[in-house]
Amino acid sequence: MAPKRVLIAASGEPPELELVRELAQTADLVVAVDGGLALLLRAGVVPQLLIGDLDSLDGVRIPPGVEVRRHPREKDATDLELTLDQVVALAPEEIRLVGALGGRVDHLLATCGLLARHRVPIVVHHRGEVLYAVSGPLTLAGAAPGDRVSLIPLTDRVEGIRTQGLRYPLAGEPLQRTGTRGVSNQVVSLPCRVEFSRGRLLVVHAPSARRLRKEEG
Repeated sequence: MAPKRVLIAASGEPPELELVRELAQTADLVVAVDGGLALLLRAGVVPQLLIGDLDSLDGVRIPPGVEVRRHPREKDATDLELTLDQVVALAPEEIRLVGALGGRVDHLLATCGLLARHRVPIVVHHRGEVLYAVSGPLTLAGAAPGDRVSLIPLTDRVEGIRTQGLRYPLAGEPLQRTGTRGVSNQVVSLPCRVEFSRGRLLVVHAPSARRLRKEEG
């Protein structure tokens, strides 16, 4: 039976451990990408699957029962690319990524390229922001007025974009990957929704600074 929701933990900049625990609780399959195993174990989460060349474990012991798919160090793809390809082959409804960004700029840019190659929804959690790589309509869960939303094409052109709840609406217009029209919009009402007819889109949702201060207080 195909897993509906998969959590993948990579070895980039780690999120808060509480977020990792929450995401793991709602996942049907938890996968560690090489050094991402350390992040999961710090959160008290044991993955079902570990994928990579295992050069970033730094002495971390692999718990019993974890399936290991080891790849050679010299290869033509990153560990994250190999992991995404294997997870996508399972036909999940959604993939969530933690520890996928931060660190090396070349890895960051390469990861953005990976978000474009598959049609399955991929949700990336990074520094309190949530990035949605989607090929169809999206309603932003947890959005609130004042939050920042950016629409960034992952394909050369995303067509027929219509938005609801944003300060600067789109009513069927396209966005080009080489342009910046979709950057730094703002939620003004709920629901906040984006739909489009063709292409793949990265929707970046960042809570407002005022909202973050209120939640922290």
